[in-house]
Order: sequence, then C-alpha cells, then structure tokens
Amino acid sequence: MRNATRILTSTIGVICGISGLEHGFFEALQGNVTPVIHMVSGKPMIYAIGDANRFWRYGFEYAYTVIPNYLISGFLAMIAGLLVITWSAGFIQKKIGWLVFLLLSIFQYLVGGGAAQFGPAMVVGIVAIWINNPLKWPRTVFPHRLRQALARPWSGLLVLFAIVFSHSIITAVFGFFYGVKDPNIINQIMWGALYFMIALLPFVIVSALAHDSLEAVGPNPGAAE
Repeated sequence: MRNATRILTSTIGVICGISGLEHGFFEALQGNVTPVIHMVSGKPMIYAIGDANRFWRYGFEYAYTVIPNYLISGFLAMIAGLLVITWSAGFIQKKIGWLVFLLLSIFQYLVGGGAAQFGPAMVVGIVAIWINNPLKWPRTVFPHRLRQALARPWSGLLVLFAIVFSHSIITAVFGFFYGVKDPNIINQIMWGALYFMIALLPFVIVSALAHDSLEAVGPNPGAAE
C-alpha cells in the first residue's frame, strides 16, 4: 500500500464528505419545498442555505440537485456525505475503493452535496487508483534525487491544503475570516482560497506520489533503478 497516497486521498475525501453533509443539513432546513434554480455560468444551481438560515450576505453555497425537493435532497446529501466520509476513512484503499469513492462523490453532487468540492473529489478518486498499484512512472520521469526533493514536503503540503479547505467551508457558511469584517472582501478571499486550492492540489499529489515511489524502491535505489 502507498501510504502517502492513502493518507492524501482519505484526508481530502473526508473533508469533501463533511462539506456534503453540511450542504445537506442546510438544504433539509429549508423544508418540503421546490428549490429555486439559479443559473451560474450557464449551469442550473440551487442555494443550499436559505434566507432564514443564512449567516452572511454571500452565505448561500452553490449546489446542484436532480431532486426537486429541498427536504429530500438534503437528507440524501447528508446520507451521501456520511458514506463518503466513512468510505474515505476506512475503505478507499481497497481494490476498487477508488471506483466506489468516485461513484459516491458523483451521487453526493447529484443530490445537492455541493459544487465546489466535486472537482477535487474526482481528482482524488483517480489518484486513489495508485494506492495499491506499482508506481513506475515517477521513477521513469524523475531522477531519484529530484523525487527526494519533491517527496520531502508532502505532509506539510497536505496539512496546508486541508486547513485551507476546512476553513473555506467555515468561511462559506459563517462569513468568518480572521480580522476581516467587510463581507465583500471575505467573499473575494473565499474565491481566492478556491483558486489557491486548485493550484496547490497538483503539487500535493505529485509530492505524495514521489514519496511513495521512494518507499517502493526501498533502501537501495541504485539497484532498483
């Protein structure tokens, strides 16, 4: 098993599941009503958080759902979120764990579990393929010393990504960011955090894969390569 890859996929998967659980909770609070559709960049989206439960001006959270009922969609999204959390924490390393994770993440997205985490979830699901498969291409593409340099910060990069991701959820719901009161600035920070995570994720993945490629080689890389 590739340890860094497993920890990476499990960690990000759990946070994606928590986000889906949170979206579903607020959708269920809106009750047995039909969602109002908002076109966002040409895509039909709903507001997961209704006016009665909104903590700040921009705290509506985009989501997509095929269920024309907030209450049902919310309960399904919470169930999906719990399943994603459970699978990420304990089973993503199984033989087809990556495939089940992808299917659960798609299900979570389709029932209102949130839009922002869908992209990272898909990437993480694909990366999970390499948890139990031989990592041959990093040894082919990168020299040993370069892989050592790339592998060194993998845990720090993952912690940074997890902190930004988790805090983004808090900011999206509560409009909270340290020392900032202007909701317009907080909204810009929130979108900036999203773009930062998109840019950071490839580095986290490459670093984790490089770490596991070193583990696969063992203590005598010269003989293995």
